[in-house]
Amino acid sequence: MFSLNTLLSLPVFLSTTIVTFALAAPGGSPQGSDGSNGYIDVDKKEPFLNYATSLTGGEGCRDKDLKWIRDGFHEMNKLFAAAQSPDFESECEIEFFGRPYRISNYTDIITGNLRRAAQYANLQGDKLRNSDVHVRCDDPADVCEGGSKKDGKHPAYNIGNEPHINFCNRYFDLDPLDEQVNDESGNELSKLALGRYTNRASLWARMVMHINEVGKAIVVKPVPNLQPNATREWTVTTATGAMNTSIISGVVDDYKTTPGPNIRTFKYAYGVTRAKLLATLSTQTEYDALNNAENYALYALARYVIQQKGFFPNIPTVNFGNDMAVLTNDQSMEYPSTV
Repeated sequence: MFSLNTLLSLPVFLSTTIVTFALAAPGGSPQGSDGSNGYIDVDKKEPFLNYATSLTGGEGCRDKDLKWIRDGFHEMNKLFAAAQSPDFESECEIEFFGRPYRISNYTDIITGNLRRAAQYANLQGDKLRNSDVHVRCDDPADVCEGGSKKDGKHPAYNIGNEPHINFCNRYFDLDPLDEQVNDESGNELSKLALGRYTNRASLWARMVMHINEVGKAIVVKPVPNLQPNATREWTVTTATGAMNTSIISGVVDDYKTTPGPNIRTFKYAYGVTRAKLLATLSTQTEYDALNNAENYALYALARYVIQQKGFFPNIPTVNFGNDMAVLTNDQSMEYPSTV
């Protein structure tokens, strides 16, 4: 068994903001940087904290950080409650998951992902519950200050696909859900721009979709074709696996601008425009959008705005069927506001 120190000394390989090794939860009661006990929801003092799922951990978090994390979790449950029973013929679903004829084989997966995410709102005593989530603020993988000059630093990252999330300084700059929705919906010049509504709850929503018991993605793998008289050496198998982050196909790669060798990087589908491109471009597979955690978070946010304010903030719009115009205009370079 590896010790925590041994694990931390191993090389870290990133798949977008997913850290692909697991850290064992430390024994005992870790202390936050202000001397707080580091555990969340132990005393269940506040009325809404009787969820079946608990938030545990708290390494490196101050008491006010823990409250900001806990309140964002509570608000996330409001988002997913508004995102149930999707109508795949409606504009919101089409923009974030694709045309009905393309995703007809996958609607049950999308609905199931949204349903499992909503189970975080189940209360104590409910036999149907998601696993407790270990949260922390100490950046064990040293990722928080990463990112690009354009995209900014990470507000949070998952540790593996386990229920284990580190929150970075940028998370604590995100506004509460209803404050953000109320402010932006009252701005006539920008109220239709969905990216302006991103908040601490929508960030939480993306994080939990990466957890393997919640977000299920289509995984296609090449395997040897063992059929007799086969005309092809290889075939593919399709299964479900943990959800990570899709990439935009057909877009020129970015190049590293810092000293050292030029390292090609993928354009991961963060932000509203890139999420919509996954559901729109003919160069993407029909399951790229439903494999992308950001699409679920933005979809839930849009459904919440519709529920609360009565309109769909549908900007940016993406021109269906005009791939080259979209790609040459580089719309996929939109600032990814929830990275």
